[in-house]
Amino acid sequence: MITVAALAAGLGAIATPEQKRQAEAYFKGALPFLGVKGPALDAFFKSRLPELAAMTPAERFELGRACLAEEAAELRHFGVLTLQREVKRLPAGWLATLRPVLELRATNWGTADAFSGRVLRYRLPDPADRTAVVAWSAAASPWLRRMACVAFVNEARKGVYAEEIRVVVPAALALDHRFAQLGAGWLLRERWLAAPAEVEGFLREHGRAMQREAVRYAVEKMPAPLRAEIMVATSAKW
Repeated sequence: MITVAALAAGLGAIATPEQKRQAEAYFKGALPFLGVKGPALDAFFKSRLPELAAMTPAERFELGRACLAEEAAELRHFGVLTLQREVKRLPAGWLATLRPVLELRATNWGTADAFSGRVLRYRLPDPADRTAVVAWSAAASPWLRRMACVAFVNEARKGVYAEEIRVVVPAALALDHRFAQLGAGWLLRERWLAAPAEVEGFLREHGRAMQREAVRYAVEKMPAPLRAEIMVATSAKW
């Protein structure tokens, strides 16, 4: 059975100091790295697939949880990839089990967004999991509020989950936290593709209370004249 220690040793063998330096500089020191480039990390994960296949679903889930609890970004990403492959076999109560780990480790956009886009997104069709994700919008953690938004990003352009989006966006914007606000802005940007009038109305009504960067995210896909109009209309705070 694969252990976290064995994974750390294997990744350490292909890590380089220069890649570690570059990655940590990119994340401004918010996330420690071993120093493995993305393609090499993906190849490493694929090389362990036979061993993962020999494990039980419960063992794979525990490995994913344990990897997410590690400090190094590459181990966390291995955990995300492991859980992504298990999205149809996750145990009952899995989100409650992972929440303390995420509150500890998903305090950067790399971990938060990878988990939201690769795992949470695919659990939204399950009503219980969707309800649990929406409930994160009331969490004290701004990162859980961001994840509650980012989980819906890929589906928002399809016009689905409108009711849930109307809950998680204002909740993220209620915090004066850059990444919570940017998560809401990102979700509004994709929701605009399906419901332009709704998003434009929301921004005109609430945009003055949003951080400027979040408004820029929200209007990014709008035509230039409309984008400029909304930026002006929401600029009173500044």
